[in-house]
Amino acid sequence: MTGPGRPRVPALCALLLLALTACAATPTAHREVAGATVPPAVETPRPTGPPLAPGALPPVPPVASPSPRTTAGLPRSPRFPPRVPTTATRPGSPTRTPATPDARATPTRKPSAKASGKPTGTARPTGTTLRIGSWSARVVRGGQEEVDACRDAVQWTGPDLGTENGYAMRTAVVVGHDFCGFGQLATLPIGTEVTVETPRALLRYRVYARHLTPGRGAPAHGLYWGDLTLQSCVGPDTGFTYLTRM
Repeated sequence: MTGPGRPRVPALCALLLLALTACAATPTAHREVAGATVPPAVETPRPTGPPLAPGALPPVPPVASPSPRTTAGLPRSPRFPPRVPTTATRPGSPTRTPATPDARATPTRKPSAKASGKPTGTARPTGTTLRIGSWSARVVRGGQEEVDACRDAVQWTGPDLGTENGYAMRTAVVVGHDFCGFGQLATLPIGTEVTVETPRALLRYRVYARHLTPGRGAPAHGLYWGDLTLQSCVGPDTGFTYLTRM
């Protein structure tokens, strides 16, 4: 009955049934809820095939492999230069002092106590030496006693070697006995070079003439010529060799 004061239950039921029928007829249609559009629900496909055995796990659907990403058409990123380490120190940071090499790795030579400001070289001789090729003899000033001693060649007369002057008749004379090993002083070939080492200088002479006078130990007055005269006995005679300083 639908009289006044009774709820209209049959009419409301009819309207609710009509709404449910409309929703079942259009499952994909969008529904509006409070003015907002709600997308339709997506139905999950049911697996097909034979039924699973008791306790068996459902099959895992295959995972689609991701497609490779392409960079064509994408903007390139800017390139930056490689980072160069800087030697600048930060404010307030402690600085590191480079280690110095070990002093033992580079030994230094100590100056010798003998070193002096003068250039070093061969020590000068303290005496005078006469050299003829590989032969040599010391020269000393003296007389007959030194000649007879047969130890050295003797400067018999004349100025010091190196200060002679044959043009001014200032000739130095060196003598020696032939039986003492000085016989070659009177037999040197012309052109032979003779050297004399003195404390002052190294002197060079050349033979330019020879003379032979009869008798051993004959008077030699007027027979000394050139810058240097060498005298010795030659058999029964006395020989003289004349040299000029080069």
